[in-house]
Amino acid sequence: MSMVYKEVEPLEQDRELIKHVVNEMEAAFNRHDADALDSHFTQNATWVNVMGEKLSGWDEINKVHKIVLTGPLRNSYSKYTVDSISFINSNVAVVHVRQYSTTSDGKRIGGGQESIAIYVMVKETKVWRLAAGQNTLLKSV
Repeated sequence: MSMVYKEVEPLEQDRELIKHVVNEMEAAFNRHDADALDSHFTQNATWVNVMGEKLSGWDEINKVHKIVLTGPLRNSYSKYTVDSISFINSNVAVVHVRQYSTTSDGKRIGGGQESIAIYVMVKETKVWRLAAGQNTLLKSV
C-alpha cells in the first residue's frame, strides 16, 4: 500500500515562511537586485522565464537576471501575490504566484503585463528555496 502524505499538523508556519520568501523576491525584483532575488533559488534550480528560455543552475539564472534587471527591466516594477500553496510533503511545496506590472510606487498599471508563475519550493535546513519554476505571460483580456 502506498503512503500518502497528510498534513498531520498545520503547516501554517511554513505557509507564512513561503509567503515571506515571495515578498522578499518581489522587493528584490523592484530594487532590480539580481543577487537578492536569486538568493531564494537553490544552487541547482531550473527556471523558465516569460520568454520561454530555460535557465539551469543558480549561476545561469543569476547571470540572466543581472542582464535583464539592469537592462530591459530596469524601469519595471511588479506586485507578487500568492494564489495557492500546496504541500507535496513537509519539505516540498507547489506555489502559484501572480505577478502584475506596477508603477515604481506600487500602483497597478491598467493593461500592464501580467503573468502567473509556478514555484516548486523545497525546505533546505528550515529555509524555503525555489528549486524549479516557470513564469507564463497571461493574455490580455
